[in-house]
Amino acid sequence: MSTATATRHIGWLLRVNRKHGPDEALHSGRTFARAFSPRACRPLAPSQVTRWETGELLPTRDAIRRYEQLLGLAPGSLVAVADAMMHSAADGASLRTSHDTDPDRDRARLFGLLDRVTMADALTGADWSVLTEIVAARPELELYPPKLWADLADRLLDEMVEAVGHEWLQRQTAMSRLIRHPAAGPDAVARCIAHARDPTSLLIVEPLSLLGHTQDPAAGRYVLQQLRHPDGERALEGALQAAIQMVRHLSVRHEESARLLTSVTALMNDPSTSGAVLALAVEAGRRLARQPAHAGAVSRRLPAASLAHHVWISRRLTELTTAQTTSARIATGVHGRLTPHTGDVDAMLAALVEEALFLTDPDRNFAAAMLIGATPFRIPFTQTLLEEVKVDLTRRHGTYPLTSALRTLTLLGVDTHRPLIHDLLTKRGATETAREAAAWATPFCAGRFPERVWEQILAVQLAAWQQNPNTANGSVLHGITFGIGTERHSRLLAGVCEHQRTPHVVRATAASWLRRIPSS
Repeated sequence: MSTATATRHIGWLLRVNRKHGPDEALHSGRTFARAFSPRACRPLAPSQVTRWETGELLPTRDAIRRYEQLLGLAPGSLVAVADAMMHSAADGASLRTSHDTDPDRDRARLFGLLDRVTMADALTGADWSVLTEIVAARPELELYPPKLWADLADRLLDEMVEAVGHEWLQRQTAMSRLIRHPAAGPDAVARCIAHARDPTSLLIVEPLSLLGHTQDPAAGRYVLQQLRHPDGERALEGALQAAIQMVRHLSVRHEESARLLTSVTALMNDPSTSGAVLALAVEAGRRLARQPAHAGAVSRRLPAASLAHHVWISRRLTELTTAQTTSARIATGVHGRLTPHTGDVDAMLAALVEEALFLTDPDRNFAAAMLIGATPFRIPFTQTLLEEVKVDLTRRHGTYPLTSALRTLTLLGVDTHRPLIHDLLTKRGATETAREAAAWATPFCAGRFPERVWEQILAVQLAAWQQNPNTANGSVLHGITFGIGTERHSRLLAGVCEHQRTPHVVRATAASWLRRIPSS
């Protein structure tokens, strides 16, 4: 994503929240501009609001906070998304503050926050944002003792396990800042690798994917190692997400890109590669093909894999058209629910729906879902998408990538898809792909399943594993166990630990969650 694209997305985020907010008076740009500045301050020109909301001018962090205040939104909810949009840009840009920074004040805030980290005090996502913004603005910063960098990284990664919504997003962005910092980066890389390697760690995908945000050679070596000999399906997904970033940021040296090409094309030509991994491998291959040194090599190695060839090449001719028309239809349905009498359809919304559901770039999927989820489109979008997915499953059209659809619904912070998840995991007829998508949609999904429902889901999927102990069924059990852990059903977790015939990663995950749950 370019900085200009990120700025347009932020402008859209502000405009949609204002135009569709609960205070109709603020739907007028002039009225909003008058309300924006306190009476004692110079009034804001309406043209400034227009320039922000069209993406012509990047608003400051304080301006976005003022939107939150006027529109009655949760503090930090828009800032977190805007921060993530800017940080995902190719140059790792950042929002600005509207006032001149005071070095003494920032120094005091930095030391105060570091003290709280070392004393194990609770920090919010906003605290982590402030701390790492101060660090990022000082590339020459050194800490004493140096192990503080590793302590910061460990604490952030540990908190990411249970953080949700914009609290998780703030920590993810904060960790990305640390990993790019000259002094903090080596320790942050080392801790990400340590967490990914640890068989008891609950974080696998996140620390691995973060390694794509740096040009540190140790990060590149570990990602390539996981692509060749992954520690599991989740490790492979994380390594591919990092590889996509590595290519995007041109952090892959020639010998590394050649090895990356070999791993990616091997995955695309392997008929046993799962759908989720194949989609990521395709995206990495597409990015490698844009490099002149590898374009011919990628195209020569693809024809042996008809499925990958279809997804990657024919997608432009057929599936992309289907994706665009389907996304436009969903956007029309969303507008019909939110503003039934206007007849207008937001072109940016349709584009974001397509990015969230149909693109193979995980960062753009995530960013699009986060953007929609931070607007009044969130609930009508979830309702429309869920209806479409149910019809698609009933008629077996295969229009929607179910993994993307369920993941998007979970990212939107709703529980409306829990009945569908339950059906996919307990009723006959669901494919392995559908069950795996449903299982991995459960961690951090809004709402809860009662213990008896989880018990039913676990019994059905344990039976499926015992009947056919393949990779897909093992991944389903892993996802279910993670979901049970996020809802802290300790009795069920203890039962999983005692079930010696389940995959080791499943028992290790249950044990890790039990260590995080206080004894009653």
